[in-house]
Amino acid sequence: MSLIGKDEGIEHGTMRGFRQHTRRKVPTTEACGCLQAKREHEAAKSEARQAGLAPRAAGQHKWNGEKYAAGTSRPEANTAIRAACPTDGCGQEAADRFPQQRGWVRIHVTGSTDPARDYCSGSCATYGIALAELRMDNAA
Repeated sequence: MSLIGKDEGIEHGTMRGFRQHTRRKVPTTEACGCLQAKREHEAAKSEARQAGLAPRAAGQHKWNGEKYAAGTSRPEANTAIRAACPTDGCGQEAADRFPQQRGWVRIHVTGSTDPARDYCSGSCATYGIALAELRMDNAA
């Protein structure tokens, strides 16, 4: 039995009611209170973002065994994005040595001021590509 188009049973004036309206394809109105509940919900989320608080930070903190400080969803200025790779030579400027080490990746982005570099794995190479793209020469 489909509830599409049926208004009875909707919890009006709540976010749950707003979602029920959406799923049932019943238009929301100001009179039922669901539009106001949606506006209040969005305002609370926006306020939390402006304050730098992640809406799910407490739950994520608990889920991760309390291994990180909860409270901010934005990275602090001048913090390391990626830990240094423990592999010797990873991310170093590529010398004209051939053949390359087996399994390593050489990254060179045309138009970048960053020179060609060798990386030990795909994940390190992805980081290198991003850095090279950020260092694109805009004059060209």
